[in-house]
Formats: sequence, C-alpha cells, structure tokens
Amino acid sequence: MTNDTDSFVHEVDESLRQDRITTFLRQWGVFILAGFVAIILAVVAWQVWRAYSVDQARNAAEAYAAAQTLARDGDLDGAKTAFEGLRETGPRVYRVMAHMELAAVLQAQGDLEAALAEFDAAAEKANDPIMRVSAQMRAAYIAADTADFDTLQTRLTPIIESESRFSYLARELLAMEAWEAGQNDLARDTLEALTLAFDAPEAVRQRAQIALSVIGPAPQTSADGAAAPAPSEGDNQ
Repeated sequence: MTNDTDSFVHEVDESLRQDRITTFLRQWGVFILAGFVAIILAVVAWQVWRAYSVDQARNAAEAYAAAQTLARDGDLDGAKTAFEGLRETGPRVYRVMAHMELAAVLQAQGDLEAALAEFDAAAEKANDPIMRVSAQMRAAYIAADTADFDTLQTRLTPIIESESRFSYLARELLAMEAWEAGQNDLARDTLEALTLAFDAPEAVRQRAQIALSVIGPAPQTSADGAAAPAPSEGDNQ
C-alpha cells in the first residue's frame, strides 16, 4: 500500500512539474527563443563587422603605402590627390595619418597655410596622444615661419604642458622664437631650464647651452633696478 501511495504521489508531482513547465513555456517561450535568436544574430553581426573592419584596414594600408610611394618618387601631385582621398575614408588612424602626410606634401610644395590646416586637422582628429602632439609640433614649426610670436606661443603652450618628449622641442622652439622677437628674458629663462632638464634629449640640452652662450647673461641692474650702462672703451683702457 505504501508503494502504491508513493507511486501515486510521484505521478502527481511529475504531472504538476510538467504543467508548470508547459505554463512557463507558454508564457515565456517566445521571449526565450527571441533571446537566443538575438544572441546568435549579434554574434554573426560582430563577426561580419570584424571581417569588414579588417578588410577596410587592409585596403587603407595598401592605399596609404601606395600614396607614400608616390611622394617618395617625387610625384607630389599624385600623392596629394591620393592622401586627399584617404583622409576622408577608412579607419580613423589612417585618416589622421593621411592628414599628416598631405600636410607634408603641401609643405614641400610651399603651400604652408594649407599644410598648417592639415596638421591642425590631424591633431584635432587623433585619438592617440603621441600622434596628436606630433601633429601639433609639426604645425608649430610651420607657424614659426607664418605667424607672430604670440600666436606661436599659444600653439606651443599645450605641447609644453603635455610633458611628453615633444615638450622639450616645444620649449626650444619657444626660446628661439622669443629671442628673435626680442624677448631675451623669456628666451634666456627657457634655455636655462632646458640645460637643467636632465631628462631632456642630450642634443636639445647642448643646443640650449650654445644658444645661451650667444645670448649672453642677463644685463646687470643698478640699485634702483635700472639696467647698468655698458662700459665704454675708455673705461677699459
């Protein structure tokens, strides 16, 4: 009798379990199936997108290399056209590099204003901080020939504050242009700081020392703060 009772209870439990499963599937089965389908579609879409991205990168790399070959071979007009197309299509990194290469071609052709605009565009679009500062620095070298000192100083400030390796080149350029603009104190202070920057490139430190020797020390001042007059020839006799 006990076995019959246990068997009956088991059958009832199994029947209830099946009813619950059936009810659950009726209520949620469509959503579960849709979820599985969505997961499968997402995986397929990701694989398709990845294959497309790889293909785009490969095509951009080949086109970029071909444009570089044109520039090396002296076909600047052909390289210019190629880089103009590359800066609008393909992965971001190749678009940024195309801006920079196009700027170099324009600079070689003597169109400094257009080259400056391309370097600025590269700096604005670059995600990589090194690439961004590199574009800013190359733009600054052009600005040194085309803009006034205040404009150049504005350009150099973010590079100097970046504390990257380019910051030392930016300080050197700032000092040289300050000297040329007659701001000898700024030039002298900047160069002295460069000579003391032990983590600066050795070549930059050496050039700073040479420039300092040419500029000379700061003029001596009298007790009232006025610059002391230079000694006359008669005083040296």
